[in-house]
Amino acid sequence: MNRLVAFIKDCVKDFSVSDSARKIFKYQFFTVVFALTSNIIIARLLGPEKKGIVDIFVLIYMMILEFGLCGFGSGLLYQITQKKRPLNQAHGTAIAFTMIMGILIGLLGWFGLPLWQSIFPVVPKWIILAAFMLAPLVFYKQLWESIMTGANRAIVIYKVGHIFSIIQLGAIITLWMLDSVTYEMIIYWSILRIALNMIASFFIIRSQEKTIQADFSLAKDILKYGSIIYAGALANMLHFKIDQIMISYWLGLEAVGIYTVSVRWAETLFLLDTAILAASLYKISASSPEVSFQTARKVFRTQFIISIIAGTLFALMAYPLVYILYGEAYGNAALPLILLIPGVIAWSTSKSSSNLLTYNLGQGGFLAKISFLGFFANVILNYYMIKILEWGINGAAIASSISYFLVAVAIVLQSKHQEKKHVADQTAN
Repeated sequence: MNRLVAFIKDCVKDFSVSDSARKIFKYQFFTVVFALTSNIIIARLLGPEKKGIVDIFVLIYMMILEFGLCGFGSGLLYQITQKKRPLNQAHGTAIAFTMIMGILIGLLGWFGLPLWQSIFPVVPKWIILAAFMLAPLVFYKQLWESIMTGANRAIVIYKVGHIFSIIQLGAIITLWMLDSVTYEMIIYWSILRIALNMIASFFIIRSQEKTIQADFSLAKDILKYGSIIYAGALANMLHFKIDQIMISYWLGLEAVGIYTVSVRWAETLFLLDTAILAASLYKISASSPEVSFQTARKVFRTQFIISIIAGTLFALMAYPLVYILYGEAYGNAALPLILLIPGVIAWSTSKSSSNLLTYNLGQGGFLAKISFLGFFANVILNYYMIKILEWGINGAAIASSISYFLVAVAIVLQSKHQEKKHVADQTAN
């Protein structure tokens, strides 16, 4: 026990949390609390099946976000941190990309509607179209976050998210008091909230950068590097969402509504790494390899021990947490929550290594390959455990947790290999 306490103290001493990280953690903590409160109210009032419709709406526009960006956000961050491109050019180029891709995605949604309805047969078509029409708004918000991170102003991202989580909770409570909580009203409000968030984000940059300049040569450079990362980011997105799609197709909306409770709570463990990762990303991406290796290693050690402790506590609390907060209708969400925790912990602790490989060492290609292998493994495991073994959402949780773990181990091992290679090269020189 004394050795464990000593190790924890060493981790904290080894990576002192900066003032920015503390502020980010504070904002993110309350953002998650408010968001979960909103989610609990919605879940209780709608029930699993109708909540499942809202979950699928969110799933669709989040998938569109990853598909449609084509790695532009990652490439934009790389150009700002590594190539020192001006922020006004980055902002103007991001706006141009948002407009062009937003229109194309909207057309893809409209003309491809029969295909999307075949994938999500239980979802009303207006909801699918609404998700596609949101593309310009969610694209801009994501690119704005890349610009703010590249400008070493990540704290602003979380401050804005915190403010809108309060607005979200207030709106949900108002709808509750007016007895107007329907899945349609929740989706209408979600669209309005995303629009307001985008507008606020735009004026935040405009307050600092008065000029906007679109540079198509910059766009070309962004897409050149971003396309490498894009494949990996796309695979990661599918990796995290494919279980919900397969559950929706085979088990129905009620199962989705229950399973997303498990996912939502398991992924709150990411709260533990968000502040440190956000505060350290600029240093990892913009520093020399020596400093980046050192920073990533310190972040990894801190994340590992904190995630293990928090994950254990979450597993012990899973059943009372689900039954007390969500009610008996969501009781089946407790076991999948426990089963997802090991994979989420592994994924969480590998993020510093992933950032190092992506934004400092130019290893986006490796991450893309590993991400696709993880995605295909998840598809196969989900099919086997849901369809063959008929383990339902418990099987989906096991499959996803295993695949997350395998990808995380591969990323950490590659990071260690690159560090040893760098040390050997420096010694030889």
